[in-house]
Amino acid sequence: MRGRYAALSILALAGGMAGGIYLERLYLNPVATNGSDGPEILYWVAPMDANFRRDEPGKSPMGMDLIPVYAGQEPSGDPGEVMLSAAEINAIGVRTALAQVTDVAQRIETVGFVGYDEHRTSHVHTRVEGWIERLEVRAVGDRIEKGQVLFDLFSPLVAAATGDLVRALDDRDPRILDSARNKLLSHGMSPRQMAEIEQSRELARNIEIEAPQDGVVISLEAADGMFLQPGTRAFSVAELSSVWLIVDVFERDIARLSKDMRAVARFEHLPGRSFEGEIDYVYPELDPRTRTLPVRLSFDNAEGLLRPGMFGSVSLVPETSHQVLTVPSEAVIRTGAAERVILKTGEGTFRPRLVTTGLRDSFGEGGRTEILQGLAPGEEVVASAQFLIDSESALSAGFMRMAPTDQDPARGTGTLVALDRENRLATVSHDALESLDWPATTSRFPLRADVPLDRLEEGEKVAFTAARGADGRLGLLELVPDNGVAATGTGMALAVTPDGKLTLKHDPIPELGWPAMQMDLSVSGLDPATVPVEAPIAFDLAKDEAGMFSVIAVRAIGDAAPASTEPAQPEAAPPIIVAGTILSIDSAARMATVTHGPMKEIGMPGMTMDFAIDPALDPATLVTGNEMTLTFARPDGMTMVLAEAAPLMPPMEVSGLINSVDPDARTANVTHGPMTEIGMPGMTMDFAIADRVDPADLPVGAELTLLLDRNPDFSMTLVGVAAAESLTQ
Repeated sequence: MRGRYAALSILALAGGMAGGIYLERLYLNPVATNGSDGPEILYWVAPMDANFRRDEPGKSPMGMDLIPVYAGQEPSGDPGEVMLSAAEINAIGVRTALAQVTDVAQRIETVGFVGYDEHRTSHVHTRVEGWIERLEVRAVGDRIEKGQVLFDLFSPLVAAATGDLVRALDDRDPRILDSARNKLLSHGMSPRQMAEIEQSRELARNIEIEAPQDGVVISLEAADGMFLQPGTRAFSVAELSSVWLIVDVFERDIARLSKDMRAVARFEHLPGRSFEGEIDYVYPELDPRTRTLPVRLSFDNAEGLLRPGMFGSVSLVPETSHQVLTVPSEAVIRTGAAERVILKTGEGTFRPRLVTTGLRDSFGEGGRTEILQGLAPGEEVVASAQFLIDSESALSAGFMRMAPTDQDPARGTGTLVALDRENRLATVSHDALESLDWPATTSRFPLRADVPLDRLEEGEKVAFTAARGADGRLGLLELVPDNGVAATGTGMALAVTPDGKLTLKHDPIPELGWPAMQMDLSVSGLDPATVPVEAPIAFDLAKDEAGMFSVIAVRAIGDAAPASTEPAQPEAAPPIIVAGTILSIDSAARMATVTHGPMKEIGMPGMTMDFAIDPALDPATLVTGNEMTLTFARPDGMTMVLAEAAPLMPPMEVSGLINSVDPDARTANVTHGPMTEIGMPGMTMDFAIADRVDPADLPVGAELTLLLDRNPDFSMTLVGVAAAESLTQ
C-alpha cells in the first residue's frame, strides 16, 4: 500500500514538472512558440533606442530587457515618422488644422465702454417761465418720436401772446400778424399749435412742448406741477441708431495710431458677433493718471444690440495689410533651440518639421502664428496632442533632427523672386529641401553680410546654402546664379602640376572671399594642356560635391567681362576654423607658413601658403610642426590673418560595435556605450567617417574602441578604431 502511494506521488511530481515546462515555453519564451498561430516576431529592440536591434532576447546597452517587434508593427523607413492607429488617434485626441494664408496687420488691442452719440443727443428747455400742468412722458428710457408732446406748460406770457395773435387776425394787418406769430415762435410754440389757434380763433393758456427728435429719454427732471424756468433742463433725448465707444490707447501704441484704421469690437454677451466702426475723433490730451490716449469710435447700431455702458474689447486694424502663411498658435512646439510643428503626412502617419515663426496672436481673428519658413499653404499640422507625437518621434529619430549649421548647411536651388539689397533680404521660390523636409515653396531669407549681391538678378535661377541662426531663422550663407559658375577670377596660369592641377596666381575673388594668392586648383571638363601659361587669363570656378572649387573654363583676359570700377566696401566676415600645421614663422615680418586642410566655408582646398599673424597674437607662442586647430580672422572679408592656434583635442574613446558601413554616404551605424565625457548614454546612431579613414578598413560586428572627434556644431566624426593592440586611424 505504501509503495502504491509512493508511485502515485512520483507520477504527480513528474506531471507537474512537465506542465510547468510547457507553460514556461508557452508564456515566458515566445520565441519557442512563434508559429503560425501567433504574430511573427521580426526582431528584438531596446525600449529606449529603436536603432538597437537583435535577433534574439537580451539586454540593451542601458541594461534593459529587449522587447519584441511583431510583423505589422515595424516602423517606417523614416526614423522621424510616427504611425498611429485610428484608435490611438481617437484616444489621445489628435486634431489637425491647415496652414493657410491670412491677412496680417499690426493691430492695436484695447478696451472701452459704449456711450451715447452726443451728436445725436438733444436737451429740452422751455423759453418762458411756467408750470407743468400735464406731463405726457414720465420715465427715463421711454421711447419718443419727433414732434410728440412731452408736457403742457401754463405761462401767462403765452396766454397774452395768443390774445395778440387773435386780435391781429381780426385786424387783418399783415405787419401786426407777423409780429404776433414771431412772438409765439420765440416763446417756443410749435407751428402746428399756432395753426390750430389761428383756425379756432380761441385763446390758449398752455404751450405744448414737443420732442425735438426721435430717441429715448436719458434724463428726466420734469414733474407734474413743477415750475420751470428757461435755465432748467426738463428732458434729455438721445438717438441710439449710432453709438460711441470710448477706448484708451496705451502710450507705446500711439505712434501706430491713424484715423484710417478700422475698429472691430467684440462683447462677451454676444459671442461670435463682431461690430465694425471707424475712428471718429482722437483726443488731444493723454489721461495723466492712466497715461493713455482717449479715442472716440463711432459704430452703427441699427439693430439696437449695443447699449450705453457695455464693456467691449476693440481691435484697431490698419487699412493696409499683407498676406502671410499662418497656423494655429497651439500647433507650434517651442523649445529653447528651435520651433517645429507636427505634420500629417498620410493616414495615421506624422512627422516633425522645423519651422521659423513670426508674428503671434496679434492679427486676424487671433490665436494664429505666422510661419516665415518651413511650410506651404494647405499642409496639415497637428493642433492638439502634438507633444505626445513629438516625444515619440524624438525617441525614434535621435540626433537625426538637427538644424542646419554653418559647418553642415542645407543646400537648395530655385528662382530669385525678389532681392532687397538695402536690407539684405532675398525671396526665393525654391525646390523641396530634403535635408529639412521642406516642401517646394517661396521663402524669405536674410543674407549674411559677406554674400555678394552684384551678380544677382531677380527672376534668374539661383543656388544657395542656408543655416539656422540663434534667432531660429534660416539665413543664406551663399546665394549665386545657378549657371554652374560660382565665381570668376582673373590672374595668370604659371604651370600644370604632374597630377593635372593648375598653378594659378590670381587677383582677389570677392565672391568667394579669397585674397590674392598663388594656389593649385583642380580642373573639371577642361584639358589643362590647353590653358595658356604665363599669360593673363579669366577663369570660371564651380563647386564640386565636396564643397571645393575647381576650374571649369579658361579664356584670354581680352574675352573676360569688364570688371566693375566701383570699389567694393570691405566688410568683415566670420572667422574660419580649420586643422593645419604651422611649418615656419618669420617673427620680423610677422608671417607664418601654414599647411591647412580644406576650408569648406569658402570652398578653398587644402594647401600650403603664407599668412600674416594677427597683431594680438605673439609669434613666440606659436608651435611649429604639430597639427593644430587654426583660426583665421577675415577683417575685410577676403584677407585671412592667423588669429589663434590651439592644440587639437584628442579624440574621445568609447567602447562600441560597428553595425554597418555606408561607403557612399561615408557614414557608420554604431552601437556605443556611455560617453561619460559629455554625459551621453549608450545608444545606436550614425556617425560621419573622417576623410582620412577608409570605410573598407572599419571592422563590422566586432566589439572595439571607437575614436570620435567632437565638431564645433556638437556632432561627432569617427576618426578611427582601436582593437586589442592594433589601431586603425
